[in-house]
Amino acid sequence: MPAGTSHTVVFEWNPDDFDVLLESCDRDDGVQLALKHLPKEGKILEAGSGTGRVVRYLHDRGYDIEGFELNAAIIAQMKQSRPDLPVFVGDVAQLPRPDGYYTGLVSYGTIEHFIKGVEAPLHEHFRVLAPGGIAVITVPSYNTLRRLKYLFDVCFRRFNPRMNNLVRRALQHQPMRRNIQGRGGFRYHVYPQFLGFFEYRLRPREFEDAVRAAGFKILHSVPITHLDGIYHELGPPLIEFRRWKFYPTPLALWLDRVFRRIPFFHNHMHAIVATK
Repeated sequence: MPAGTSHTVVFEWNPDDFDVLLESCDRDDGVQLALKHLPKEGKILEAGSGTGRVVRYLHDRGYDIEGFELNAAIIAQMKQSRPDLPVFVGDVAQLPRPDGYYTGLVSYGTIEHFIKGVEAPLHEHFRVLAPGGIAVITVPSYNTLRRLKYLFDVCFRRFNPRMNNLVRRALQHQPMRRNIQGRGGFRYHVYPQFLGFFEYRLRPREFEDAVRAAGFKILHSVPITHLDGIYHELGPPLIEFRRWKFYPTPLALWLDRVFRRIPFFHNHMHAIVATK
């Protein structure tokens, strides 16, 4: 469960999941991109390391890597169970490292949780990366399927009594107020659409523009985690999710093959490989 702070969302992790999370790195598109592009020489950062599963995974493959995570409680727990794990408490928008300290950087599903937008953590990623260094950064994609679902929801929400504000007022319930880009200072499409802020979901051009505005040069911009997208948007029974692994039905696999013909149609995440 995530908790809020004044500027970002802090996640709660279960330390008992560490081994299964570590094993999931073999199937993680973003982690595999890092193996393909990160330099082996120099220091590597994971910004927003959670339990440190990626730190351990890349360390075991020869990288000199450390992680910073805002959740002090999970870092304390991981230090007790794995004292050799190089993970530390820190805000990835204000890192205690000098300019150009890292030759490589990974940031998986972190910057979209900053309420004021992705800009502050992106600029900090750029600051601590050495010239010529490589960054692999991912955010949730506001893909075509999600945009279609949003339009459907806007058109038909009034027919759902629980979401219809005329019905809610008649029953003396608090009206539902949609989180809209531009309203309340929101920079991008907000998820969830109602109640509290959890994350931004960015269109491909929005993410690319923000990365370039931070100073990066984009080397690759690719949709990733497609089965995750089917799970999150179409869900069970097409795909089951157990112990951090997806179990797709034949229909889900067929839909995935068809949808992939349209770039950024149903991918859950968008990955950018960039350099300074």
